Amino acid sequence: MRLIKMTGGLGNQMFIYAMYLKMKTIFPDVRIDLSDMVHYQVHYGYEMNKVFHLPRTEFCINRSLKKIIEFLLFKTILERKQGGSLVPYTRKYHWPWIYFKGFYQSEKYFAGIEKEVREAFVFDIRRASRRSLRAMQEIKADPHAVSIHVRRGDYLLEKHWKALGCICQSSYYLNALAELEKRVKHPHYYVFSEDLNWVRQNLPLIKAEFIDWNKGEDSWQDMMLMSHCRHHIICNSTFSWWGAWLNPLPDKIVIAPERWTQTTDSADVVPESWLKVSIG
Repeated sequence: MRLIKMTGGLGNQMFIYAMYLKMKTIFPDVRIDLSDMVHYQVHYGYEMNKVFHLPRTEFCINRSLKKIIEFLLFKTILERKQGGSLVPYTRKYHWPWIYFKGFYQSEKYFAGIEKEVREAFVFDIRRASRRSLRAMQEIKADPHAVSIHVRRGDYLLEKHWKALGCICQSSYYLNALAELEKRVKHPHYYVFSEDLNWVRQNLPLIKAEFIDWNKGEDSWQDMMLMSHCRHHIICNSTFSWWGAWLNPLPDKIVIAPERWTQTTDSADVVPESWLKVSIG
């Protein structure tokens, strides 16, 4: 038995689920462990079954019991800088149960099953608001639509600022806008952020729509709308990463920061076909 720990916000949950789909092609008995999500208070809890049409694949066990089992029976594989390599996850082990902990933030972890991942991550539009559905139709009809995601919120907290929050500030976005406008004539920006006032004050967007109604548990609808834009400017956030990745157009332009954290560049996270620009 192989278990993959589920944790994090929606973007990280999607990376973990994509890894699960890849592992399932190799080990049919792999399961997702949702036990830590039962009391998970960060973001909006487990969202996968609310946002997408997914089968129930969870393997939940009592948290206290899991700690005992993990200590006695599990071989725990912690993700360190694997660079997208599947080797530590696909090799054979002598332990009867293998427990995987990680975020798997790279498309390398689900290479070869991109079609299956796209089929899994189809948004349940029955749960979307009328306003979002109207905006989706407008975006789909707009050949100049460019999503731009500015993450503030939790990235401004002291515990996240030094590692993550300081990466995508105004200098990055100005560089990204300059690069995009070399390639796209008359871009029409659709802006997604918890701090739209900051965007208005710091970014010179000539033509922009500010998506300001998807709050709280409706936040996933921002990702849905991003995925229908023609091109993308993302930040160091798995949320906008997936918003851009789920756009199926082969000639899309995606601009991302050259660094993902203060200590790591974005080489493993950002697909090779996306354009990386300086954050300074």
